[in-house]
Order: sequence, then C-alpha cells, then structure tokens
Amino acid sequence: MVTNEIIPNKFMISVDGKELNIITGIPYKISNERLYIDDWGGRHGSSPRTTGENHPPEHEYYFRQAFVIRGTSCTGRYKIIVNGNFVDNWGGGSGADLYLSSYDNPPEHPCYSRQIWSFYSATDSKSKEFQIQNEQNNCFLDALGRGEGSQIAFWSSPTDKNYSRQLWKFTPALDYKLNAVVDNFEYKLPSGIETQKIEKTIHEDILNNLSSSSKLITTFDFQEGLINIFKFSFNESLNFISETKLITVIPFKGIEKEFNFKYSFEANKPSKIMEKELCTATKTIEVSPNLCVKVTDYCDFMVNVEIPFEATAEITAICDRYKKDGTIVKNFEADEDAVRLFLKENNFQGKIINSEGNSIFAKVNGTFRGSYVLKTYRKLEDIVPTVPTVPMVPENTVCRD
Repeated sequence: MVTNEIIPNKFMISVDGKELNIITGIPYKISNERLYIDDWGGRHGSSPRTTGENHPPEHEYYFRQAFVIRGTSCTGRYKIIVNGNFVDNWGGGSGADLYLSSYDNPPEHPCYSRQIWSFYSATDSKSKEFQIQNEQNNCFLDALGRGEGSQIAFWSSPTDKNYSRQLWKFTPALDYKLNAVVDNFEYKLPSGIETQKIEKTIHEDILNNLSSSSKLITTFDFQEGLINIFKFSFNESLNFISETKLITVIPFKGIEKEFNFKYSFEANKPSKIMEKELCTATKTIEVSPNLCVKVTDYCDFMVNVEIPFEATAEITAICDRYKKDGTIVKNFEADEDAVRLFLKENNFQGKIINSEGNSIFAKVNGTFRGSYVLKTYRKLEDIVPTVPTVPMVPENTVCRD
C-alpha cells in the first residue's frame, strides 16, 4: 500500500449495506452524549479517553479529537486514524480498553483484524449515531458510563437499558468551501416583455451648413456613461456557497457576461450588480452645402424587466484531506461524495442531475431583473432652423433715432 496516497472521499457503508452520512478521508469528532473521544496526547500503546471539551480548530489539542476513517479492500470494513495512530483493540475482548497503535497492519499481518471496524446504524433511522464494532473481538466500543477522563472499553451487545452507551455521534471537524459556477441559463420570456424597451437619447448635435457653398466635414468623438443594473435571485438557498460565478447571455442584449460573487445567495433575495457601460462614438459626418443636419445618438434601453430562469450549477468543494498514513493535506479538492454530503448537510434544495469528476451538477431556478442598454444607434435628420422674424412697424409710426 502506498501511504502517501490521499484517502478517497466515499460514503461509508454499514454492516447491513446502508449508505451512511459519513465520508472517508475527512476528520470527525466522535462523541457519546456530551463526551468526546480524545487521544489524550498518547502515542503507540496508549489509550484514548473521554473529555467534555470540544476543542476548536485553533486549539493546540484539536487534532487529538480529529478522527479519520479509511476504507479497506472489503466493503463495510474500515480503519480509524487519529494523529497518525491507528485505533486498535490491542488483543483485548469484552471489558478491555481501547488502544492506539503506530503500526498500519497490512491484511496479511496476524493483528490486522484488531484495527478493522464496522458500523451499525442506530435503531432510530433518523439518528446520526452509530455502533462501532471491532472485527477481531466482535465487541462494540462502549462508554460504560464512566464519565469524563475515563478510557473507552469494549463490550458485547448491550441491554436496552445501556444501549445509548454504544451510540457514537460523528460530527465533521473541518472547514470546507463550496464553489459554484452557474451557467446554461434558460430564460422563460413573458409575453409582451419587449414593450419594456424604450429609446433613450444619449447625445445631440446640430450641424449648420446653410450659409456655406462647400461641404462641411465634421468628426464626432464623445463618450457617455450609462448605468446597467442586473439582479439575480435563486429560489433555492445558496447561502452556504463561498463563491458563486454566474455566466449568462443577458436577455435581448445577446452578450455573454460573467459575474463573480464573493458572498452567498439567500433564497429569493436578489443580488444587485451595477456597472457603467461606456457608450462611445467616433464618426466622420459630411454635410452638403446649404443644409442643416441634426445628429442624434440614442440607445434601446430595457426598463425593469423581470424574467424567470432555470440554470445549471456546477458545485465543487475545497477542504482538508488526509493521506493513508494520517497526514493532512490542506485545502485540497474534495471528491464527489464529499460534495454530495456537504450539500445534504446544508439542506440544498436544487435537483442534482449528474456528476463529472469531482463536480456535482444541479438544476437551480430563479429570477433575473434588470434595466440596461441593448444597442446604440445614430440618426441624421435634415432640419430647417428657425429664422428670427423682424417686428412689423405699423403705418404712421415715426421712428426717431
């Protein structure tokens, strides 16, 4: 076995063939009621104990409580690693204590089965607690009701009265970051939406060549900034996503845009993007003699459109991973099953449609809202300027200097 290989992220399988909401290759806190299993700073030959302290990641004892599950060649059979040591029954039976071993016994080793564990779901199907059984002695890990600071022991099948002593809760003990790229937008255009398009004047000029017998040649060079507003909201909450990228062709505009969000989307709460679109015009215009021309630059502008959409979200995750020897790999891409678990833990409501590599693809729905420039135009119009009139002087009126 290559010890520097990263442990695959796979859903664990219980003894009765059920898929468990536990993933191999990521760290977990293991607790019974309010007591956590802690390696107690021990090494080879030492015994883990229980503690009421739940150490956070920044605590110096955090990794004493970070247990990693590693699969074996047999479905439903696993090894448990903490701080680079392997959880081992040390040859003991019912009533004996749990130990740690620095050796990763291979399948051909006579003590291999001492480090092999299987999992039973709790009788309550909705519970996230499990019994943990050792393959060699067929006994279960048992808190024995000894209290804080005591060793964990093995015990045979419990009576109903003491069943809870063997129920161990697995809580993910890692920070992870989910990223989403949302594209393939399909907009459902409401009828009559094009009536929300208006003409908006950007710039006007009058070119007067009435008094000239030669051609007037003028070059225009101007810039005008117009504000586009785009809003996106999703029916499904994405508030657990760390970064979201949207790639879409803006309706009626026909231009693909990419928007990057460094925050999450709450359900049905629109995000707003404002951007300044610079409309520029550089063009030479010729005006014939004895003509006056009005030059108007304008644009088609969509006003307060609201369009439902369906899109595809590609979701990936980054988290701490572990190698087969128990060493940590920081900020590594998570495998597909880990992404599925993270989505499940966050109650993701989108419809998962397929997967590819380490990515999960899901359908999401929402609404696009916006007011924005579509196209710019230029219009030339011959005009007759207004000639000032001379006041009429009534007859019999004497004009004096």
